[in-house]
Amino acid sequence: ENPHLIDAKNYFLFSFYTRGMNYMDMLKLRWDDIRNDRIVYTRSKTGKRFVIKVLQPVQEILDYYKTLPNNTGYVFPLLLKENMTAMQIEHRKDKTLKKYNRDLKEIANTQGINTKITSYVARHSYATFLKEKNVSTDKISESMGHANLQVTMNYLKSFSNDDIDDSNDKLIEL
Repeated sequence: ENPHLIDAKNYFLFSFYTRGMNYMDMLKLRWDDIRNDRIVYTRSKTGKRFVIKVLQPVQEILDYYKTLPNNTGYVFPLLLKENMTAMQIEHRKDKTLKKYNRDLKEIANTQGINTKITSYVARHSYATFLKEKNVSTDKISESMGHANLQVTMNYLKSFSNDDIDDSNDKLIEL
């Protein structure tokens, strides 16, 4: 119903399924970074190298962008020409990120979501989802490339009261 929101939906899901890949890294992701069933890239913020398995939802998104006309080696239609300076890339990132976040807000509104949705929600959701599936905080931290566990803890929302009540009930189970 809203074809102008397809990119925002795809970027959000791509980020979620690629361990919360940061927007700047998505912006700079090149087709050459995809090797067989892996995405291999170096995170802009930390310089850490990532090797991420391409899950089926990610492959579907890649297949979609592969069919679009593209005059660059970039996966997503965000950087529209090659050999941009760092300042040009930063300016383009700011401009496209604002549009992306506006589009996410529109998606949220169309779906009756009252929570503020931004590009970083995909990253936080990835961490929270794994936490709720009982993946250790150490593994979540490593998968996201955090320098320490405290950074990861900042991503993880608090347990709900129901979760804590369920844990408390174990005190009387014999």
